[in-house]
Amino acid sequence: MKKIIKTLTALLIAGTFIITACSKKETATPEPATTTTGSTTGSTTGGSAPTAITRTPSDADGVFIASELNVTTSIPSTTITVTSVLGSAVASLYTATGGTVLTDGGTIKANDSTLTKQSNNIYIFTPKSADGIGYNSNSTWLVTGNGSVPAINYTANGFPGTPTVNNITSVSKGASFTMNTSSIPGADSVCFQITAGSKSIYKITSASQTSHTFTAAEMATLDITTYGYLTVTGYKFNNTTVSGKKYYFINLNTKNQSVSIIN
Repeated sequence: MKKIIKTLTALLIAGTFIITACSKKETATPEPATTTTGSTTGSTTGGSAPTAITRTPSDADGVFIASELNVTTSIPSTTITVTSVLGSAVASLYTATGGTVLTDGGTIKANDSTLTKQSNNIYIFTPKSADGIGYNSNSTWLVTGNGSVPAINYTANGFPGTPTVNNITSVSKGASFTMNTSSIPGADSVCFQITAGSKSIYKITSASQTSHTFTAAEMATLDITTYGYLTVTGYKFNNTTVSGKKYYFINLNTKNQSVSIIN
């Protein structure tokens, strides 16, 4: 499936970790949208940390995202880098197919971890360890159901392989820049992103693409900061129908590299 992704709320990382994947906006509530196909380019404003994103398919009654987040951070004034991996999750269930209003789905678990329902009915994962959720090769979802939401027991098979990203410490906003990644096995789509301060630019491509060049004009929109990130994300899509309702399950694997954005 080649559904292109574009707007998962920042709640994917709220209270969990500093960074995740390609981002649309950093808001306290999810921003529903329609599915797109093909190649997508964008620029965003928001907070300083990139967030994973997805557009809600027009036929979706719910979307479940399981994330494996890989971040490499350079320690200033040293040659030391630290890589961390965090398993995370977020879930959204809608009162109407392809709708914008979230509803209570009862208890939701991703693998062995129970997600926390927020006041706006979005479900997020709050980690109790540095590793978060241990997914291995699949994500398994259990939903008790509530009202119009049926009970769901579904295994979303396959995480994409871990992307690679440029191993550098700084990027100039004064010139074009090419991001590279190795081939990502199992991915349906790939997103390249640069986040700098309150600005972010991104490109969503087919799974076969292993590089993207941001133009000098695009780079010029970024903020100067010592807390920038290069991000590559691979996405794997699954879906199932339960009691006549269609639910999407997205397994994503993200690689972040912290960089300084300079003139």
